[in-house]
Amino acid sequence: MAKQTEEAVARGDLKRTEAIIRSMTPSERRDPNILNGSRRRRIATGSGTTIVEVNRLVKQHAEMQKLMKQLRGGRRIPGMFGR
Repeated sequence: MAKQTEEAVARGDLKRTEAIIRSMTPSERRDPNILNGSRRRRIATGSGTTIVEVNRLVKQHAEMQKLMKQLRGGRRIPGMFGR
């Protein structure tokens, strides 16, 4: 297991992430763009986390989605796979 992964598990990041996702409704999971301030507050309260952590997860999701679109498009990403 990579060192970053081990550190994330030790900090409990995966459990927090799971709690945040489980606090979302199915429609919020499908389309995170509908998350407004009150929904984010509800998710944070339901998952026992902060709004900042919910925002961070939503941002990570958007970045990962953008990366997947680039990979699907066949574009080369600088630094990817040692190239």
